[in-house]
Amino acid sequence: MKKRVKNNYKIILGIIIGGILSGVGVYAATTISSSTISYDNSKSGLTSTNLKGAIDELYEKSDIRRQGKYVSAYTYSTATATKCITGEESTCKKTECYKTKTANSCKAGDIIKYKVNDTDIVTFHVMFDNGSTMTMQSQKNTVNRTVWYEDPGLEHKNEGVLKSDNITAFGPLTALEALESVTETWVNVNNQTYKMGTTVFKTNAYTGCDRGSISCTKNIYTLPERTAKARMITLQEAVVLGCTKTKLTCPIWIANYLKYSAGNGGTINITQSSDAIWTMNAEDSQIAVTILPRYLDHNYAYGWQSRFERGVRAVVVVNK
Repeated sequence: MKKRVKNNYKIILGIIIGGILSGVGVYAATTISSSTISYDNSKSGLTSTNLKGAIDELYEKSDIRRQGKYVSAYTYSTATATKCITGEESTCKKTECYKTKTANSCKAGDIIKYKVNDTDIVTFHVMFDNGSTMTMQSQKNTVNRTVWYEDPGLEHKNEGVLKSDNITAFGPLTALEALESVTETWVNVNNQTYKMGTTVFKTNAYTGCDRGSISCTKNIYTLPERTAKARMITLQEAVVLGCTKTKLTCPIWIANYLKYSAGNGGTINITQSSDAIWTMNAEDSQIAVTILPRYLDHNYAYGWQSRFERGVRAVVVVNK
């Protein structure tokens, strides 16, 4: 894959260089820095005004660059859920759905091994595919053992949450900051700009959700606009993917790599992992909504148990 991309890239660069040079005149047979060769970009749609910048800009926009970040991909379905769990099994069926710019060519749960930067490869599961971009969630917890929100001024770190503390009025700042710190070097995923309470995630913009009826009809908090490489899953997205308050309803791929996965319909149990995933949504002034292995639950947003038992998985957006 890498060799093919590299070879094609060289061919395309040759065409680009030839085209640009033909428009800027003939240069003497001496060594000239590409950054000093200028050209008229008024009709090119590019911002660069020199050869090097134009080549770099075209490469950044090209399918070759985007698809070169995909290491491998494997199909997922309810029928194969226990046959291709990690992407490493011999029973996994390869797919190149990420090359097809048609909505839903990659299905929810499909495994994508993706190069998030020059050195790190992360395994994701597809959540949604709109044809031009895909929203994906990391296969394992990106951050283990974090509270949803922590107020440094509170003095009851080992006693849970006092009823007088309106913890969720601020949103999941602690969990988000931990996630953003880990993923800030993921230069090959798109920036996401969103504002909780305003941005619609699949069905509505509300932050306050009743886990019991799975309805989101109010804003408990309004998080100021954030721009980051990754965010957390929302309850609205989890419901669209099939999660309910009833056990064994969430897809198996959401259930794996948690502390009690194997006993709750999952297939990979990680003893030292968190036992649940935080969502972006709150239930009341104390409680945030979580995803336990294969169903929706809720937990105190703050406190010693939340710190040691809850984790976060990166939700990213990438170009197809």
